[in-house]
Amino acid sequence: MSLRRITAFIFLFFVLAAGCNKDLSKQQYYDKGVKFLESGNANGAIIAFKKAIENDQNYFEARYKLGLAYLAQGKFESAEKELLKVSKLNPSYNDTHIALAKAYMGLSELNNAVTEIDRYLSKISNNDEAYEVAASIYVAKRDYFKAEEYLGKSLMISPQRLSSKIMLSDIYLLEGKTAQSETLIKEVLDKDTNNKKALYVFSRIQQKQGKNDDLISTYRKILDIDPKDINAQLELGLVYIQTMKLEKARKLAGEMQKASNKRHEGSYLMGLVYYYERKIDEALVLLQKSAEKKAIPGAFYHLGLCHLEKGDLEQATSAFQKVIDLRPDTVQPRLLLTLTHLRNGRYEEAEREAKTALDIDGENAFAHNMLGSAYLALNKGELAVEEFDRAIELDPTLVDAHIKKGNFSLVAGDEQKAEKEFSVAVKIAPDLLDSRIILAKYYIKTKKFIEAITTLEEGLRGNVNDAVLYNIIGAAHIGLLDTGKSLQSFEKAKSSNPGFLLSYFNSALVYLNKGDQEKAIKEYEKVLDISDSNITALLMLARVLEAEKRDKEALSYYFKAKKLGKVEAYMALAGYYQRKNDSKQALSVLKEALNIEPDNLRAGDMMGALYAADRNYKESLSVYRDIKDISPGFAAERIAGVYAAMGDYDKAITEMRGLLAKNKNRTDVLQTILNLYMKKKDYVSAERAAKEIISIKPGNYYSYHFLASVYREAGRIQDALGVLKKARELSPTGIETSMEMGKTYFAGRDFNKALEIFREVERSKPLYAPAYFYQAAVLEETGNRKDSVEKYKKTLELSPDYAPALNNLAYLFAEGYGPAGKAVEMARRAKELAPAEGSITDTLGWTLYNAGSYDEALKYFIEATYYLPGDPAVRYHLGLAYLKKGLRDRAEEQIKNSVRLGRRSPFAEIEIAQKLLDDIKKQ
Repeated sequence: MSLRRITAFIFLFFVLAAGCNKDLSKQQYYDKGVKFLESGNANGAIIAFKKAIENDQNYFEARYKLGLAYLAQGKFESAEKELLKVSKLNPSYNDTHIALAKAYMGLSELNNAVTEIDRYLSKISNNDEAYEVAASIYVAKRDYFKAEEYLGKSLMISPQRLSSKIMLSDIYLLEGKTAQSETLIKEVLDKDTNNKKALYVFSRIQQKQGKNDDLISTYRKILDIDPKDINAQLELGLVYIQTMKLEKARKLAGEMQKASNKRHEGSYLMGLVYYYERKIDEALVLLQKSAEKKAIPGAFYHLGLCHLEKGDLEQATSAFQKVIDLRPDTVQPRLLLTLTHLRNGRYEEAEREAKTALDIDGENAFAHNMLGSAYLALNKGELAVEEFDRAIELDPTLVDAHIKKGNFSLVAGDEQKAEKEFSVAVKIAPDLLDSRIILAKYYIKTKKFIEAITTLEEGLRGNVNDAVLYNIIGAAHIGLLDTGKSLQSFEKAKSSNPGFLLSYFNSALVYLNKGDQEKAIKEYEKVLDISDSNITALLMLARVLEAEKRDKEALSYYFKAKKLGKVEAYMALAGYYQRKNDSKQALSVLKEALNIEPDNLRAGDMMGALYAADRNYKESLSVYRDIKDISPGFAAERIAGVYAAMGDYDKAITEMRGLLAKNKNRTDVLQTILNLYMKKKDYVSAERAAKEIISIKPGNYYSYHFLASVYREAGRIQDALGVLKKARELSPTGIETSMEMGKTYFAGRDFNKALEIFREVERSKPLYAPAYFYQAAVLEETGNRKDSVEKYKKTLELSPDYAPALNNLAYLFAEGYGPAGKAVEMARRAKELAPAEGSITDTLGWTLYNAGSYDEALKYFIEATYYLPGDPAVRYHLGLAYLKKGLRDRAEEQIKNSVRLGRRSPFAEIEIAQKLLDDIKKQ
């Protein structure tokens, strides 16, 4: 307690003590308390009324006034306690009901407040203050119609009661009756120009009308009346910021900080000034300082924005959550929290927040758009499109929804619909680069390179933004196989904006594709001349040098990147060690990364995967269990994956079933469970899981595909086709169902029918990569390897990272149907895309084996047996590798296994394997 406050307390004590001896009557204490209360000294009043009550416990008048003193201090529980005693002592003392109603309002017990005010008004119906209190209660209940009714009664009793008119004006504003609100408040201000409450209501009207200059004048008038009104100062500063009058806001914030460094408002306002000046670090310091002094929603909101811009997603999450805790009914912070979750890969949390936002405001177009984004990330495509459609219906100019809907249509293979959505986005906002760029990228994806170039050239404006457009024009020229023009376009991008680094990166990629590594290295070095801490350039340089077998130089760049302290650099270095088969070093680097960011999901996932690849399942499970605190759903799926790798499918299924306990309608979880049953070859349980999916989404054609896949795997071809006919009824033109039918005929070895269907899909969707892939697979199965190779090439032309196509083509190349060196390259890329896929791991081993790299091949064959322990081809390949290494006993064991397994499942090389086994035994 400060000396000043101690002195004031002592003074108050002596004031009370003067003439207040043991003989002082209760009435004298009461009279002193009334004087203190009337002068605004609630503390003195409380002491005096308590003294009066000590003299007479039944002195209800003193208890009533004590209750009023507590109300004045905001001590609502103490007020309630005293006022209830008054009610018992004198039930007919009606004023108690009004005071109790105010206490209950302070306690947010609005129903009790209604009860008390109704009791009063049932006895006394001509009290204007009582009707005003009743109106206040109903405003708190958001029953504005009832509040208006009570204020009408107050004004009938006292037509010139300004406080009732001010409240009524405020209610009109809440109801959206801005004109009525303004008329009424002007009437009040005509009679009392210096009424602060009226001026504050007037300011809210002006704010809603967007009259910022008038709003500034109103706040200045309030400050003329009361120069120390800190709230008016803050509101004035906020208007300055809204109108980007940042210098005025800065000056005002400085004055506020100087006047009182202990209060939060000055720091808050200055923090906002820094934020809108894009001085994010300075803003963070002051906003955090203001938030520590007082939990202001606006401070936490802008803290969240700062952290989001810096990429500190966990801190952004925490800040936005605090805004929501303070104001649960606000939508904007929920949407930003949704966005943060999406960026952080927490798609389930994003879905939940977006749904909560829509519970608050079901007509919010952006909320529907965000929910659609969450659904898209969770592979709930149909639900995503429904949300995007609703967002566009509510706001046809919402470019982002058109773009996302177009992207989904593109993924679904509906190119025409995708083009339509992208074109609409460009028409809505022709000067918005994002939509123009997306349309151009669509054209590039669909090989319409001239249309892409035209679309981009129409957007050139002769400013720095042209760099972005020239950069994509360069990409379109690459599609036209004109690397000369592409490099020219990248140079134009650099001229438009020398700091636009992407053009340097793209030039480097062109040089890499041309095999000119030195020129590529120079492009990356140019980036580092502009920004010596550019982590992407450092890591790309490292990768190029690594590929060139210049490991010492490569490591130097990996370490330079690591010094920046970014987790991605640690992960890149760990990847380097992983490629060098040094998992110990890789794990050590990842541990360092997790010391920097313990909650980094990607680093944790990489560590768990490394342990699993080394068959250290105990450590892998431990890592993923730690991740459960960060992302329960993600961790559960990974834990299930580890159990599956161990062959313990029951535990994997139990883990996934745990996710269903929270939400039984999660079809994505059921899909994983279904796949696990399929690996167990428990087709009965898999069928049950598939039927659960159908029961959740009976009208969704896609649901039936899962049941068809179970029947297909179980060899029940006709049952599978029957289910797919049901899917066809639900979606007569859906190519996905056609593809499933083709796969089913393929599984039933009706190759002609399968080819017919896949070719039909190709005709309807010529840019749909899977149609070519499955044609290639059928051709390969029927022995037409050359045509198969061409179809695989076409698949990769449309989708360069289509892992199954990379895998199969690599295998065929290794078998002599293409360049062996290219086979290894494609197999490595497939392995990067699907690191835990057994057949891909085996293919990489086989390409290395055929290239003479027996040590590395052996490593991958051993790994493949972890994923596919019952595959005879994998065992055969492993035996061949052991034979090359001179390990005949191990070779004999594995080839014997391949023959044994080959008698129970398809194995084309069984006769060759048997002959080799016989030869080994003879030796």
